[in-house]
Amino acid sequence: MNEDILTKPIGDKEIKKLEASKVKVIHANIEEKGEKKTKLLVLECKHPQQEEHITLSKVQFIENKLVKTIGLWINLDEDENIQKGSALARFMKWNALLQLTDLKDKELETVLDEKGYLVIKAY
Repeated sequence: MNEDILTKPIGDKEIKKLEASKVKVIHANIEEKGEKKTKLLVLECKHPQQEEHITLSKVQFIENKLVKTIGLWINLDEDENIQKGSALARFMKWNALLQLTDLKDKELETVLDEKGYLVIKAY
């Protein structure tokens, strides 16, 4: 099987790109990433252009007149609450979320980041 792949030429079809639009949150997951097992919020969403669910874990917002795209990393303060001012807190505030369980069935706006990937819009 792998030897068959070694003989394949470059195809003429590019990967299907989804357009920025509203998505509906199906499920919110917390995933551990890297050696330090840093926690990341990953949202399983329904996109209107595709049957299969997509996952989103980055948010885009404006800070000091600059557009920033940051992962939805879970940073907690000393009281074990979401860290005020973090990308996750900004995302929650923009979407009027009191807690992450409020994401179920929530509709979120998406935009394309500078690399052409879908991210959640929070501005």
